[in-house]
Amino acid sequence: MKYAHSSTMSGSARSTHPSAAKANQDDTLLWKCLVLLALLYLVWTDRISINLNYDSAEPVARPAPAAPAAAAAVLSEAAVVATPTASTRPAEVRRTAVTLPAHASGHTRFAMDPAFAQRNGIPAAEVKRSLDMCREYVERFAPVAEAELQRFGIPASITLAQGLLESNAGDSPLVRKTNNHFDIKCFSKTCKRGHCVNFTDDSHKDFFVRYDNAWSSFRAHSQFLKNSKRYAGLFRLDPTDYRAWAKGLQEAGYATDPLYAQKLIALIENLGLDKYDDASMP
Repeated sequence: MKYAHSSTMSGSARSTHPSAAKANQDDTLLWKCLVLLALLYLVWTDRISINLNYDSAEPVARPAPAAPAAAAAVLSEAAVVATPTASTRPAEVRRTAVTLPAHASGHTRFAMDPAFAQRNGIPAAEVKRSLDMCREYVERFAPVAEAELQRFGIPASITLAQGLLESNAGDSPLVRKTNNHFDIKCFSKTCKRGHCVNFTDDSHKDFFVRYDNAWSSFRAHSQFLKNSKRYAGLFRLDPTDYRAWAKGLQEAGYATDPLYAQKLIALIENLGLDKYDDASMP
C-alpha cells in the first residue's frame, strides 16, 4: 500500500507541474505586454523619446539654414558694374557716376551712370545685355590695350575706355562699317579710294578712316596720340594716372563733350579697367 500511495502522489505531482509552469509563462507574457503598452503610450504622448545611435561613420546631413530674404540682399545689376576677379585690386576699386540726361543712349550709359536705368525705367534685361557687351568688349581687347601700353606708354585703361565710349562697346555703325573704334577722321586730300568713309548724317568734311581690322584701329589710335603735338603733354604723365590722362585728353580737344573726361573715368573705375595698367612698361 505504501508503494501504491507513493506512486499515486508522484503521478499527481507530475500532472500538476506543467500547469504551474504554463501559468508562470502566461503571467510573464502578460507583464511584458503591459510594459510594452506602457512604453508605447509614453512614446506616443511624447512623454519620453528614444534615441537610436547606430554609430554611423558618416554623420547625417542636416538641412542648410534658410537664406535671408532675397529682397534684403539683392543689388541692382546697374548699381554694381564691376565683377571682382583674381586680378582685381578690391581696395582700389572706386565707383564714379556721371549723371546722364534721359535721352542718353548706348551700351556704356549704364556703366557710366549706374542709376540711369532705375531713374528712367529701363528693363533689367536691356541693362544686362548692355553691360555684358561692355564686359565682352573689354575681355576681347584688353590684350591689345596692354600691348599698346608697353609700346607707346598709353594707359591700357584709357585705350579701353575710349574704345568703349567711341565705338559703343563695338556696336556702332561706324565700327561695323569701317573697324574704326576711335572715331579717327581722315583729313588727307590725296588718300586712295576706299581709305575713308563719309556718313550722310555728318558734314561733307567728316570722313572717317576705314581699317582692315580692329587691331589696325587700336594701333592707329596709339600713333595718332603719340605723333600729334597736341597730345605731347600726355606722355609726360604717369601712365598709371588715368585720371590725369582723361582730363588731358579733354583739355587737348579729343572730343567736344564737356563730360568726356568724367565719362572715361567712370568707365575705368566702374568696370575696373585700371587693373590692366599693371602691364609691364617698356
